[in-house]
Amino acid sequence: MRKLFYTLITALFFIACTGSNDQLASRDPFNVPDKAGYCVKGVVFDEYYNPIEGVVVSDGLLTTKTDRNGWFWLDSDLSVRRFVSVTVPSGFEVPSEDGVPRFFERIPDGATSYRAEFHLQSRRDNGDRYTIFMVGDPQIRRRTAGYDKFAYHSIDMFEDMCRDMNEVCSTITDRPVYAIGLGDLTHEDASMWETYLQGMKTLKFPMFGVIGNHDHNTYAMTEPEAIRPYEDNIGPTNYSFDLGRLHFICLDNIIMKCDGSRGYTDGLTDEVFTYLCNDLKYVPKDKIIMICSHSSMFGKPGKDPVDGDKHGQDYARVLSQYKYVHSWAGHSHINFNKVYSKVENRLSNIEGHIVARATGALWLNEWVCSDGTPRGYYVVDVDGEDIRWYYHPCGNQLGVANGFDDEYQMRAYAPGDYDDNYVYVNVWGWDALWGNVSYSDNGKAGRPMAKIVTYDKAYKDCCDLSNSKPGNLAKEEFKPDKNVQHIFRIIPTSGATSCDIEVTDRFGRTYSTSLDWGSDSAK
Repeated sequence: MRKLFYTLITALFFIACTGSNDQLASRDPFNVPDKAGYCVKGVVFDEYYNPIEGVVVSDGLLTTKTDRNGWFWLDSDLSVRRFVSVTVPSGFEVPSEDGVPRFFERIPDGATSYRAEFHLQSRRDNGDRYTIFMVGDPQIRRRTAGYDKFAYHSIDMFEDMCRDMNEVCSTITDRPVYAIGLGDLTHEDASMWETYLQGMKTLKFPMFGVIGNHDHNTYAMTEPEAIRPYEDNIGPTNYSFDLGRLHFICLDNIIMKCDGSRGYTDGLTDEVFTYLCNDLKYVPKDKIIMICSHSSMFGKPGKDPVDGDKHGQDYARVLSQYKYVHSWAGHSHINFNKVYSKVENRLSNIEGHIVARATGALWLNEWVCSDGTPRGYYVVDVDGEDIRWYYHPCGNQLGVANGFDDEYQMRAYAPGDYDDNYVYVNVWGWDALWGNVSYSDNGKAGRPMAKIVTYDKAYKDCCDLSNSKPGNLAKEEFKPDKNVQHIFRIIPTSGATSCDIEVTDRFGRTYSTSLDWGSDSAK
């Protein structure tokens, strides 16, 4: 039956092409010829078995484009290359299976040659409008592991995360939804991949992956062994895809020491940097790039990866040639946004975004992360080149509604909460393009609050509670992050007992909260 089908398709293909391209018409589109020196070959079709020209294909290091026949060849080193993947172009759907995108084929171990065949489904719309969830560090562990016993368990919070994303997805009916898990999907336990994949099966949308340090086999003595668990369960660690007018690149920027120490450094290996350059050589300079990694490639509190990470200066130089670049990462378990054009005299076309941990503070898995951000994820709405986002707090705890919604974008503290006379507010989605954090009380209206680097009181309370529990070992003492970059404060007007705080984000959305310390209640 398959032979007959191929014969019919070939005949139709021949008839369609006769008279316009003799070289193309004379060939069987399924029979990709060998090419001397190339051990990987293949073909890319649409759903009608029409060849697709110009699709970028990669083995995770080398890249090429399909020709007019939809054919491609790669001179891959099959002793180390395990995948052939396509950069799904705009105008085509991202294929997925059980929530995991399937834009690749696995090369069998020990193969000396490989033939791939990709079938892409045309989109029903132009694909310029979509929503993508940026999700950081679920980092799930076994229930019998030595941690996750102080507040909530990471698996329970992971299930809450999946449930919450489905609930948000169900409200979005006019465009497709995707997600990217920004690494540390599991925590150094290959048995947990099954749990993670079970969660992916529940999703109503495809969720791409990025490899994190805890997704590696941290005891492996070689890099191929270190990334093997991720590859076996998710897929390639370096790849790209197009959605609408944006080009997405997902990279492994964790460099394991592979000496038995479980240690690592941040940055791009020579191989990953080479892949990045090979991918970008097919991307026009007028494109907007969304680059996703586990550890931030652009901007961290107190330091900049560009200045210290391996190939930091190199990738900054390459990416600065593009129209605009948004870097998305997890790893730090906090929210942090850096707009270079507002704070430094360099990289004016680049922004760095670090996403807080979707399952809450590490080990505690509490409702807040270590910087006071409620556990959640960023919702990024794209319309052409118009990119807008907001932080979405998870609206449930163990499946029970907690009252948080998308208007919950700040948390205020009354005088005395920090053992001083200031009113504090934590605005976790803040960046340098937001308006002033405006404070009003019964004395004056619209005073700007001053930005301060300190800790978040709500997370400190969670730490104090867990540290007081019987049996909590001293080595597990929880301490608040004292380097939070999105807290503001002000001295109230003399005699004031209540206030209103308001801020407008970079996209014109206004958020507000109120405090009443006269009645000792806040909302």
